Amino acid sequence: MRYPVGMNENVSPVENLPLLVRFKRYLRQLAFRVALYLLVYLVASILTIGPCFWYWFEATYVNGPRWIAKFYAPLLWLCDHFWPLSWLVNHYVNWWIL
Repeated sequence: MRYPVGMNENVSPVENLPLLVRFKRYLRQLAFRVALYLLVYLVASILTIGPCFWYWFEATYVNGPRWIAKFYAPLLWLCDHFWPLSWLVNHYVNWWIL
């Protein structure tokens, strides 16, 4: 197998890249993963708040399990600061509890 000039079979192509280029690639991949994880959390929390609303209500206002309140705390913060999401979540919860 022929390798490009300056490369041999013992060195992978990633190791030949300068440190700054590898660091920028790592930061780009990290930003993509964090954004993906946040999107998955947002979708999961929105989809589960409807059927779990009364569990969340108990955890927040009545002495229920704290982990449920902590799980939905970022969604509550987003709903307080972003009114279209608040409208969407309120209608979704109302659809489940009414």
